[in-house]
Amino acid sequence: MSKEFFIARRPSHFSVNPLVKAFILSEMFLWSAWNFVIPIFAIFATNEIQGGNVKIAASAYSTYLIVRVITELIAGKYLLDKKDAEKIIDTVIGTFIIAVSFIGFSLSNTVLPLFIFFGTIGIGMGMSAPAKYSLFSCHLDKGKEALEWSFHDAISFTGMALSATLGGFIAAEYGFKLLFFLASLVNLIAIVPYLVYLRLNHSNEH
Repeated sequence: MSKEFFIARRPSHFSVNPLVKAFILSEMFLWSAWNFVIPIFAIFATNEIQGGNVKIAASAYSTYLIVRVITELIAGKYLLDKKDAEKIIDTVIGTFIIAVSFIGFSLSNTVLPLFIFFGTIGIGMGMSAPAKYSLFSCHLDKGKEALEWSFHDAISFTGMALSATLGGFIAAEYGFKLLFFLASLVNLIAIVPYLVYLRLNHSNEH
């Protein structure tokens, strides 16, 4: 069945809009960085933070979600009349904020910074999510929407699965500080596909 699926289609069927491709590659790195940290964050909060425990970790994560919701509602209205390049810039800024927040976790040893940096991640995610999802939805190739969403999920989830296992190994063998630095670095790499797209698109316009 899967063999027939691929053989029956020309290579052009699997070609992807450049902006969609940039989004999918970026999401792979973004969520890989996320899964370095989040599955074992409660262990970090319990073992590495003064006064930290599982309840603190859960409450800090809730702070991220609440801040993200508020930021997304504001950003969604702000982005209504934005051009693609402006949405990409918002995405890049939000992703950079997330990377800085991971560094913040590596420097934390008390409870309060956990809430601060999870809140900062909420701002970064809230800024970038409406911008990049609107770009993705507007540039999906006609008739290939389901296929391109499946590419997105397959690539992102594979990266997440690998990074969750790798993150646990790094934390156990080398400590959380290195893990957060690596998560920040991988998160910064998520910016690169958008910068490449902007550069190529700018060159094509000239």
